[in-house]
Amino acid sequence: MERGLYAAASGMIAQQTIQDYLAQNIANANTVGYKQDNSTFRAIQGIQLQRLEQGQGRGAQIGQLGMGVASDNVYTDWQPGTITQTNVPLDASLENPQQFFAVSTPRGERYTRAGNFQVDGAGNLLSGAGQPVLSATGQAINTGGRGDVTLDPRGNVMLQGRAIAQLKIVQIAPNALRKEGDATFAPIAPNAVQPAAQPLVRPGTLEQSNVNSVRSLVQMITLSRGFDMAQRAILTQDELLKSAQSELGKL
Repeated sequence: MERGLYAAASGMIAQQTIQDYLAQNIANANTVGYKQDNSTFRAIQGIQLQRLEQGQGRGAQIGQLGMGVASDNVYTDWQPGTITQTNVPLDASLENPQQFFAVSTPRGERYTRAGNFQVDGAGNLLSGAGQPVLSATGQAINTGGRGDVTLDPRGNVMLQGRAIAQLKIVQIAPNALRKEGDATFAPIAPNAVQPAAQPLVRPGTLEQSNVNSVRSLVQMITLSRGFDMAQRAILTQDELLKSAQSELGKL
């Protein structure tokens, strides 16, 4: 009986963990350059059951008794998001899904697919999260704070038709990255980061989140129902244990 309680409880914990990731995905459905996280279940190793035969010890195997489930690996979905036309001069997306813009953070150089850039009052080119955007030389880009700033398809930062810097664009295999906040990613191994050979920038466009909100909501409802079923199973088994205890007390 107790095994049933543990199995149901493990199911509730696993479903709650996956719900948390789904909630995070849904919350970032409109975050530029966001990549959704997916989590999977795995069965907890069960135990083999054997028939007990009188006077002969263990007999033939009956089968395996499951001990519940647990949340398994969490992986990032690297499928590119939808490219939308914004016609904003400092918006940009990348043609190659393995290429990333470089930004500076307090933790060091990081990489992002979010190209919603902006210029602050001091002329610094910043990401949508307020991080300095890096040039091909690894320096923060400053436009001088005057004139119209635009981007061209080669990643050049143009000030009144003149190139003043070039965006640092790198190429990294997605499985060599780990996710951080603000739609940025850190390399697992520094040597995995290589300069992009032929970067192609799409000015006036943005890569949106790759979260499918409708699918995520359906998954959330399915998990919620499974959580409720596991909870009812615990309550039922608890009542059975109380009943058994009451009956045994009468013997």
